[in-house]
Amino acid sequence: MTPAADLPSIVENATVLITIAGVPAHPLLVHAVVVLVPLAALGAVVLAVRSGWSRAYGPLVAAGAVSGALAATLAQQAGNQLLQALTIPPELEGQLAQHGQFGLYTVVASWPFAVLAMAAAVLGRRDTGSRTWARVTGALSALAGVVAVAVTVLAGHSGATSVWGYVTG
Repeated sequence: MTPAADLPSIVENATVLITIAGVPAHPLLVHAVVVLVPLAALGAVVLAVRSGWSRAYGPLVAAGAVSGALAATLAQQAGNQLLQALTIPPELEGQLAQHGQFGLYTVVASWPFAVLAMAAAVLGRRDTGSRTWARVTGALSALAGVVAVAVTVLAGHSGATSVWGYVTG
């Protein structure tokens, strides 16, 4: 039997799974992470370079970073639930364990990015007396955003490789 033919038997145990319109929540939430975290990180890098734009766009970047961190947290929890609900073939256990670890790293990296983006947004809206702190925080936010993107890519790649590599054989 091919791996694709095994899918119905693998999914039959998914009775307690949180779903959105009948689809497991994990892959839907993951898409929010892979859009929001890189966009917010790109915004943080732009604001670090063009600090004058922080007053207008800092809150938008902060909102994206916080939304990305929240989505990462929910995706990790939904992924853990999905893992518990499915019967995992032994050949996928190592890959899915690595994917779960990268998912945890994504959560751990996205929250400091969100906090720094919020701090940069607040400092960017203050008077000129705190401009140095605003620039330092903006640069740290950009760096944290790049790290969050890197681990997001690792988590996404490991998840896609394990699932689609198994399905396609």
